[in-house]
Amino acid sequence: MKALVIDIDGTLTDEQRRLDLRAAAAIRELTVPVILASGNVLCFLKCAAKLIGTSDIMIAENGGVVSMGFDGPVHVSGDKARCREVLGILGEYFDLEELDGVERISEVALRRNFDMDAVRQVLVDGSIRGIELVDTGFAVHIKTVDVNKGTALVEVAKLMGLDIGDFVAIGDSVNDVEMIRVAGLGVAVGNAHPDLKDAADLITTCQYGAGVVEALNNPRLYTW
Repeated sequence: MKALVIDIDGTLTDEQRRLDLRAAAAIRELTVPVILASGNVLCFLKCAAKLIGTSDIMIAENGGVVSMGFDGPVHVSGDKARCREVLGILGEYFDLEELDGVERISEVALRRNFDMDAVRQVLVDGSIRGIELVDTGFAVHIKTVDVNKGTALVEVAKLMGLDIGDFVAIGDSVNDVEMIRVAGLGVAVGNAHPDLKDAADLITTCQYGAGVVEALNNPRLYTW
């Protein structure tokens, strides 16, 4: 392992979004760069990175935003304008509540208070292509299908001068699947979504932050 990329919500935090301090302490003991990868906005990740003690390289907005330093260049690959266009179409049928409207620059996030199947059916009936809805368990994201945490990790690896196979990835949700698949070793914490567990190379017994600690103590992370 030459670098670790890790999700925040549901991985380093519990279902109430409380940070597991044992997991944070275990991360600080690592001697390799640790990259946070989240569906959240970049300003949140910058604060989290400083508090947890991780690298200043971050993947935000489900891969739509890559930041190479607290004051470094920001790479945006998502298409927020297209996502907002789709939001307008969906708004004709559903009462949707947008989250982080100003701060979010590559996608649209919504509160989880609507019928996902019904919304997806509108996309199908309207032949709206190139857009997907991703439910992370904390918010629903309208994003372009060609952007995810996996594509962002490939970009980060190139910018860091590392091979994608040098990374260990840890996550819990469906928005971590691509990241888990492209990394050299993918880990799902015990509370992970079944789809993520199917994609992972290693599944921890413990859940949330305790699962992170378990994973970081597993020799397989250093010997695969």
